[in-house]
Amino acid sequence: MRHLVLGLLFSLLISPVQAAWDDEAYVEKAFELIALNNEYDDNTHPIRKWHQPINVWIDHRVGDQELHTMLVRMHLKHLSKVTGHTVQLVDTLEQSNLRMVFTRQSRWQDETREIWGADEDYPFRGAICMAHFSVTRSNEIKRGLIVIPVDFARERGKLFACVVEELTQAMGLPNDSNEVFPSIFNDNTKNSVLTPLDVTLLRLLYAPDIRAGMSGNKALPLVSQWLKARPNWAEESKALARQSEFVTELGLF
Repeated sequence: MRHLVLGLLFSLLISPVQAAWDDEAYVEKAFELIALNNEYDDNTHPIRKWHQPINVWIDHRVGDQELHTMLVRMHLKHLSKVTGHTVQLVDTLEQSNLRMVFTRQSRWQDETREIWGADEDYPFRGAICMAHFSVTRSNEIKRGLIVIPVDFARERGKLFACVVEELTQAMGLPNDSNEVFPSIFNDNTKNSVLTPLDVTLLRLLYAPDIRAGMSGNKALPLVSQWLKARPNWAEESKALARQSEFVTELGLF
């Protein structure tokens, strides 16, 4: 299994180029871009996050179940460590509030509509994989769906990246931006594991003072306070980024 994973991820052994990610103003802007916006609309949104434990059920509709489960389990463990929030695998659909479907390209659009609802406007065009979530009136995330067409993702060399990015976005960081670097949220970079900047954005989103439903005017001053109160936040985020099993077990960074 280890050799299979290393072979699958060989092309990802690229160290991210350093940028001004550890500047407080840069992080504040990155948080605004990724947490308070959406990938497929131009609206400004309030904070969206989970306040309840995240229970993930893997819906296997193709082979390589052991590989897919391992990749998901590794990333969930890292997300939980970074955020301090409970993020875990469960055994049944009934126990879950985040469903993760591994399927085929020929079926993924129909299956998404069947699972989530045919009346939604899904961003299929140009997408290799997708995450979708719904929120309460207070903008607390209540359930989510991730769909990965494995054959298409493998063809594009993005299976691993799909697992990491979609699970991370489902935490409440739903936007992509080429202004955020180095980051998995930047489609023009090769980052496929969480960078220290990504870790920082997750830590900020799941800081206790940041609540679902907060507008940018309320949340961004709290982001600034969080950073100023932790002079070593950048070094802490670097250390947390390296605690992923993708780094410690598979040697990726």
